[in-house]
Amino acid sequence: MPVKYAFLLYPHQNVRYRQSMKLLAEQELLMTLRALGYECDVAAGELGGAAFLMFECDGLTERDIRMLSQLASVYVMFRKENGGMIPMESLHPQYIGEDLPALLKYKGKTNEMFTDTMLTMALASSGFMHIHDGQLTVCDPMAGRGTTLMLALRRGYHGVGVEIGKADVKEACDYMTRYLEFHRIKHKKSENSLTVRGKLGGRETKFVFSDTAEHYKDGDTRTLRMINADTRDTLALLKAQSVHLMVTDIPYGVQKGTAGRQDSIGGTLEKALPAWHDTLKSGGVLAMSFNTYVTKRAELERMCQLAGFEIVETANLEHWVEQAINRDVILARRA
Repeated sequence: MPVKYAFLLYPHQNVRYRQSMKLLAEQELLMTLRALGYECDVAAGELGGAAFLMFECDGLTERDIRMLSQLASVYVMFRKENGGMIPMESLHPQYIGEDLPALLKYKGKTNEMFTDTMLTMALASSGFMHIHDGQLTVCDPMAGRGTTLMLALRRGYHGVGVEIGKADVKEACDYMTRYLEFHRIKHKKSENSLTVRGKLGGRETKFVFSDTAEHYKDGDTRTLRMINADTRDTLALLKAQSVHLMVTDIPYGVQKGTAGRQDSIGGTLEKALPAWHDTLKSGGVLAMSFNTYVTKRAELERMCQLAGFEIVETANLEHWVEQAINRDVILARRA
């Protein structure tokens, strides 16, 4: 017998942005339900003035609830029963502190709830929903200061980022060091140079840590790798078929530094996408957000297809962020 569910969404003080997030939340839930094998409709509505997503399906299993607990935009999950609503216990793994992705603040930082939504969409579109958290590796090939990777670590995934900005990489690594030390999390930090085509191609800082001292001692650890290098060299830096998911927020401005010079966003991506494609495992998905005022969807899709990706069909994910930014998301899969 079908069970009715109502998921309460996080509020947002910006009313217009709240409407954008509601659109994304609906698609995030729908994509996850379909990946779990449920073909049901999701309806957005209000109860008591609060925003909810509502659906009905056969009773959710513990594994389903665990996956749905990772939805970025859902605050509380309820089961509707006998005219009332019963709160459901969240089974989000929270491998490392929930505050890890949020504490580091800087100008131009993408809202971490949106980035987490992209991560969920990438997972739901991939062939890896069944894989245990500790066996998944998430890459951000334009990592900035590592928000995507810290969200991945929070879920219990491994994270690896490539970023050409030396100052960005340093700030991310300094922050991670402070966080691990402050919370007295057992870890090891190492640094080394990486070779690309026989020459120095980047500098890597690697953190190996665990959620408990006992797990660390047993070798049950997670890894964060931050690499200061050119994203076009991703394949040489990370090796073929070494990551499950890629999630990245490409620059919203006009130019992006590449290999010590300025290159257009399109020029950089055209050279980087083939490397990104080959770094993904078969069944892996790239989730890429962009500013439609700067970069056109049709052109990005063309470049993804030329690189070997298959475009994942989705509902319209285009949404307003602020005056200068109208954002969209492309999901592309490696066959």
